[in-house]
Amino acid sequence: MTIAAALLLGLVFGLLVHDWVTVRGKNRRVLWVETTVFVIGAFFIAFPERATGLAHMVGIQRGVDFLLYPIVIWLVRETLLTRRRHLEDRERMTQLTRALAVLEARAVVPRGVDAGAADAARGG
Repeated sequence: MTIAAALLLGLVFGLLVHDWVTVRGKNRRVLWVETTVFVIGAFFIAFPERATGLAHMVGIQRGVDFLLYPIVIWLVRETLLTRRRHLEDRERMTQLTRALAVLEARAVVPRGVDAGAADAARGG
């Protein structure tokens, strides 16, 4: 095993331990999916010739390309989904801010005006 492979394995397992400690109990299914993907990734880091063998079986020349193609596709997908969620969250925040402003405006009673008169003027 090369030094680079050992460092990458340390990074993979360090991230995995960090996520298990910090996310524990919140979303176990995601942790299990992450663990599965990281273990598969660790296998290909430890045995790169296996990735090359699989790549040759499907007509790709290099094992790293076999791993990079789906990773790039997944990252593009995640980027698009995150952007969509961000835009949806921003729209919801705008709607909530407007609703709160309307509620606060209705609750404000002008100075010097009797509360009963203010309610009557508003139709309440």
